Amino acid sequence: MKRVHHVGIAVADLDAAIKLYTDTLGGRLERRGRVEGLEFALIDAGGDELELLAPDDAESAIGKFVKERGPGIHHVAYGVDDIHRELDRLRAAGLEQAGDVRTGVHGTPIVFLHPKSVGGVLTELVQE
Repeated sequence: MKRVHHVGIAVADLDAAIKLYTDTLGGRLERRGRVEGLEFALIDAGGDELELLAPDDAESAIGKFVKERGPGIHHVAYGVDDIHRELDRLRAAGLEQAGDVRTGVHGTPIVFLHPKSVGGVLTELVQE
């Protein structure tokens, strides 16, 4: 892993969260968009990135997360050079993949690791 790529934060109201993280906390909105099941905003927090995730569908993964747990930290993402090689290495070390490799909001391949195999933290790998 190269670095922490971003921290994903589940929110119930994206507009309110953007206002909090920009106007109140001083971050800068980089981009806003939609992907299947969610609306997102990328916030520059002084050189680190926050990925705000709001459910577009109550049955999406983020919708279920917010319904069951409320808003809060959803995942930590790490940048990697080769997602398939890193995923093979981590699976061989006993970590459990959660879902398929797919294209994430940054337009690059991503994959999640199940929190039960990563100390209780949903972990995302992002190919940079």
